[in-house]
Amino acid sequence: MKYLFSFLIPLTVALGLLLGGAWSWLTVGIVFIGVPFLDRILGRDRSNLDEDAESRAAESAPYSVILYAYLPIQIGLLFLLGWTWTHSTAPFWVQAGWILSVALCTGGMGITVAHELIHRRSLAERWIGRLLLMTVLYMHFAIEHVRGHHAKVGTVEDPATARKGIDVYRFIATTIPSQLRSAWTLEVARLRKHHWPIWSWRNEMLVFAVLQSLWLLLIGCCFGPMFLPVYLSVAAISFLLLEMINYVEHYGLERTQLPNGRYEAVRDHHSWNSDHRVSRALLFELTRHSDHHRVATRPYQILRSPDAGTELPSGYPGMILLALVPPVWFAIMDPRVERAREMRQEDSPTLEGV
Repeated sequence: MKYLFSFLIPLTVALGLLLGGAWSWLTVGIVFIGVPFLDRILGRDRSNLDEDAESRAAESAPYSVILYAYLPIQIGLLFLLGWTWTHSTAPFWVQAGWILSVALCTGGMGITVAHELIHRRSLAERWIGRLLLMTVLYMHFAIEHVRGHHAKVGTVEDPATARKGIDVYRFIATTIPSQLRSAWTLEVARLRKHHWPIWSWRNEMLVFAVLQSLWLLLIGCCFGPMFLPVYLSVAAISFLLLEMINYVEHYGLERTQLPNGRYEAVRDHHSWNSDHRVSRALLFELTRHSDHHRVATRPYQILRSPDAGTELPSGYPGMILLALVPPVWFAIMDPRVERAREMRQEDSPTLEGV
């Protein structure tokens, strides 16, 4: 039942769009004030399910149905924004609240759900995830994240791992184009492996480009070309939010390169984690990130809290606020990075590969 709490976000976005005025900022206040406050008050929960409960939860359909619901919800919110925008004369500060609120839902919730689904074994579920990414024009993430980031996390080859001392602004400026190039390179390598032509319908990057273009055309036809900059702003903020979370999840954590040129296996101390109760439920356990990297196909409802000691001082919304102020971020996180590195040295790497 706790994961139904996530629907509070699209509900407040819809209220803001329909009621206008100060209500347009309701979602922003909940995410960046309410959630960090509740995380602080209610604290952490590091408990894991026992073996029987975990087995039952893994097979329980409602956990997945909650995720599927986000595709029509996300499309509905974007269309509600388009309708409201084109039928309203609201002042700029209200419109800004609408854009940020919708982006917090499409980026914070929608992309989180998409991230869960693109790891699923079912092709139908993976396509639900891809369509969620389509609505924010970031479908290449389905390639780069699954085939690139999970293999290269914690290495200099991974554009989604932030090195120590890099602030979030510099990270975002480099990671977005680098991940796009990585996705293209990975897809070309897949096509060549199967001896398939690059410029064909088998190229998922080209398919994604066509789908996103058609989606953009649909938005323009429904709400007019003047709405497109508004929609593009929502999409941009959505994937910027994703990359800020990427920054938080792996900042400063590195894998050791072994004498044979390969990297040590991905371990719990190569991801930052947060067991804060509210943001855990809100983000479908994404904050138990180490276990996700250990077993990428493990459903969110049975992700486990690691014993690695790479615990964030706050949930993701609070950490994003810290990242926006680099001096504060470095003061809080750099000592934690050093402790994580000491722990890595104690746990000497084996010759197990990536």
